[in-house]
Amino acid sequence: MKSVPVLFLCVLLASCGPGLGPSVVTQGVPRPAFLPEKAEKGRLFRYYQDKGPSKWMNNWAANLDLTGVSWNEATACTLISPGHVVMAAHFMRQSTTPVIFHDRNGNFHERYLVAVKKLAFTDIAVGKLNLPLPPEVKYYRFADAGDAPVGRPAIVSDQTKTLSVHRIRAVSGGAIQFDYLDGLSPTYQRKLIPGDSGHPSFIWKNNELRLLETHTGGGAGIGPFYGDPAVQAAVRAAMAELGD
Repeated sequence: MKSVPVLFLCVLLASCGPGLGPSVVTQGVPRPAFLPEKAEKGRLFRYYQDKGPSKWMNNWAANLDLTGVSWNEATACTLISPGHVVMAAHFMRQSTTPVIFHDRNGNFHERYLVAVKKLAFTDIAVGKLNLPLPPEVKYYRFADAGDAPVGRPAIVSDQTKTLSVHRIRAVSGGAIQFDYLDGLSPTYQRKLIPGDSGHPSFIWKNNELRLLETHTGGGAGIGPFYGDPAVQAAVRAAMAELGD
């Protein structure tokens, strides 16, 4: 078994290339260009129903396709193929709990986990769904190893169905850690807490979200780095073992 990367020596959440465009300086405060001039909360839904129509917000977050994240439980599941998800191994969705996704029209798609495999060396569990999702629900490609330079903005999600914008602080092997962008409005910052485990963070690359991390620890965020070749190989091996 591989040793756990140094960055994972933090408290687990209990119970549970290019950047995002050039920076813009407004009154001396740098901000990523995808954010509006006036600070605005990154709420994802105007209203949300587990097993019913939901309404996505019309804000800066609306330009990002978050249909591939299951928001109906704190135990987040993130789609990495039409039929597979990743979760935090220490905070997994139960097989009796539905895995529900909402497409861009707000229609819900209900699935269940039929098999799960935990990775041996990092806080990732790969799950197989009972049926694949249709194309209207986004699955996410992994970030590449070179996509995580220190200082790059990252889009961070949490159990409140809200996006924040943090910054890559460090990458060490199969782990990545975040801090906060200097001078950016606190509106875009969140301290991750118990229940946020497993929620994903992304980078924006080639006009799509790429999966960067799923939360293991609190604060600005820390977790397994999906751009690491060893992590990618282990996830893909688990997917092959679980089957289509």
